[in-house]
Amino acid sequence: MELGKINIVKIARMTPHGAYVIDDEPSPNTRITGEVLLPKGEMTARLDKGDIMECFIYLDSEDRPVATMKRPLITLGETAILTCQEVTQLGTFLDWGLKKDLFLPYREQTRRPGKGSKVLVALYIDKSGRLCATMKLYKYLKNDSPYKTGDRVLGRVYETGRDEGAHVAVDNTYRALIPKKDLVTDVNIGDEIRLRVARVLPDGKLVLAMRDPSHVQIYADCELILGRLGSAPGGFLPVHDKTDTDVIRRTFGMSKNSFKRAVGHLMKEGKITQDPSGIKLTGLK
Repeated sequence: MELGKINIVKIARMTPHGAYVIDDEPSPNTRITGEVLLPKGEMTARLDKGDIMECFIYLDSEDRPVATMKRPLITLGETAILTCQEVTQLGTFLDWGLKKDLFLPYREQTRRPGKGSKVLVALYIDKSGRLCATMKLYKYLKNDSPYKTGDRVLGRVYETGRDEGAHVAVDNTYRALIPKKDLVTDVNIGDEIRLRVARVLPDGKLVLAMRDPSHVQIYADCELILGRLGSAPGGFLPVHDKTDTDVIRRTFGMSKNSFKRAVGHLMKEGKITQDPSGIKLTGLK
């Protein structure tokens, strides 16, 4: 039988404590041989010797293989959002739908989840042969999404701080990236964001954008700038096309190039003026 997966098993014998099951379909990936106990408390139907059914195989509190007819919220190699039940110095225990909670080691955390919070994790087998959770998801995500350029998707940030940008799990399943230049607002691990597919790479990985294409976004950017100027004292803001990129991003939530495009458009329409001190609405003294 394979640890961490749903297995097809056969009841070899019944006992007062439950049923002992054996692998009905051995495979090259078999890790567990011989009989495995299916405790009475893990049965969801009445059973007899010779019955064949599906069971999930995991380890009990003494690291012995045990079977259950209950379905966990995650299986080996998959990803799922789980709730934190308990936080300790060694790691966090997650509710995955079974009697024994799933352990998320401290070293496998990309942020420190609090009790009751929800985290996106993958299930793996650690070096000691135990099932554990990890928040380091890159190798567990897929590149075969159904999305194409221009589609809107829902992504969850699972890693930040790298030079290339923010790593995102689309639908908690597919591998994606928001390039650093397109991070027009701050994002944090765990944030769920509505994003646009900017392009699909040859290997299937998604490249995402937080904003619309420039020829569409410019109108919203112009309205935003006009609104900020309208509420500013004297219709003036000390921001211009030489202002630091991070200041523009914090002030308007847009890149410097987007800001320059919008300011140029507004100046062409005669709605604002710009000088080395900043930008100002026209017609105001």
